[in-house]
Amino acid sequence: MGEGDASLELPGEPEELAALGEMALDMEELEDSMHGRWPHREERQAAFERLLVCDVCSPQALLAAVSDRGGGSGKCRLNQLLEEAGCRALKAEALASLAEQLEVRARQRIEVTLEGSRPILVTAPHNIYLRRDGHSPHVMEEYTTLIAQRLARQLGGACLSWSRAEQKRSELLWNLARIRKAPDPSSFLDRCNRDPNYLHTEEVTQNPWFRQMQRLAEKWRDSKDHSIRPTLHVDMHGCRDPPTTPSHLTVGLAAMRHEVEAGRSPLPMSRVECFGSALQAELTSVLSQLGLRPSAVLVRVLLPSLSGGRDTVERLSGAWALEERRVTQSQQAVAFAGFTHSCQLEMSKALRRSLSRDDGVTAQFGRAILKAWVSCCQGSTLPALLPRTPGCRGGGRKEVLRSGPEAADPGCRSDDEEAAVSNKVAPRAVTGRPRSSGEREVRKRRGDRRSCPSRAQLA
Repeated sequence: MGEGDASLELPGEPEELAALGEMALDMEELEDSMHGRWPHREERQAAFERLLVCDVCSPQALLAAVSDRGGGSGKCRLNQLLEEAGCRALKAEALASLAEQLEVRARQRIEVTLEGSRPILVTAPHNIYLRRDGHSPHVMEEYTTLIAQRLARQLGGACLSWSRAEQKRSELLWNLARIRKAPDPSSFLDRCNRDPNYLHTEEVTQNPWFRQMQRLAEKWRDSKDHSIRPTLHVDMHGCRDPPTTPSHLTVGLAAMRHEVEAGRSPLPMSRVECFGSALQAELTSVLSQLGLRPSAVLVRVLLPSLSGGRDTVERLSGAWALEERRVTQSQQAVAFAGFTHSCQLEMSKALRRSLSRDDGVTAQFGRAILKAWVSCCQGSTLPALLPRTPGCRGGGRKEVLRSGPEAADPGCRSDDEEAAVSNKVAPRAVTGRPRSSGEREVRKRRGDRRSCPSRAQLA
């Protein structure tokens, strides 16, 4: 750099660089939140610059400006700031939609992407570094967000993950902990970012992740003739390559089995076993074409009983032992939210790489899951759900938390799709659906591996 560039030198301490990175993430997410509200670039840029001048530099500050109606004019502070600068103010409906989006993405730091109207939810809870109560931090599982988004798109359902900004922020803090050689890296991670796959049973109904899951399940579950509509939850995870993990893909169905054994599931055990067998057959057919290395068993299905105690519950089976008083995403889905089917998919790193590099392979993977699920629903009419104990299914207060106006009603279907699901056959693909802000973000940044500064860059 020349002499005139001396003022551009960055701070040297890692903490200062991390703080600078977090400020950049806040501004990036602030600008992204504004995209759907001001469609014209010049108008959006003018509004963005006005907010920065007025110290509204983050999504949290923008949410506060939307909620603040002080000053006696009855207008929110955001519209006051915009009008003072000659920018277009937002109408009441747009303000409400923006507030709901910010509540989810900024305050709760999660993102819901709607890809269609099928009653299928794909979750990726480990796409950031997380605190886990009483244990070492849970590391990020690479590519799971990208794969989950693509699966949700192929299945025509919804995807739930941590927000893109939170993914980058957690990497900054994790890298900082490594540079400082922290004996407990959890101390560097945000206290609010706790593992949603390791929740205590008593806190489930108040957890933001679960409330999103519950909201979708309630909209999807009951059909017009008051029978129980089959609903599917797919929880995406990453595991180590064989031989550390015995197979490239582990399907965990322990949560479904326990609901049957407890007498709470609308399904008999034969249907759960049928679902497992169908998943193993269909997914093995897909994985056999990939040439995965190292050579190992491609797909295994785990269906252990939870009644035998901690020693009988296999790792990666999709459920925690009852003594733990903890619940996985799959356990939350079937025991609390009312999904009829839920599977935990643990993918080796070799499999995740293969799926992330080829959208066509991910599409085949999704079609295999859909075929297995539909084949197990054919010719069956699910009985009414049994009454729940106070601690299960719907025990928390109902909150509608959406990621944008396109999230208005994920339960509405076309007549063709309604007839298809009623007849237990695969509905036709949804075309021409609106793209959510989350999908636009994923399309804009295709990779699921982060581009945060390396240790050498931070040092």
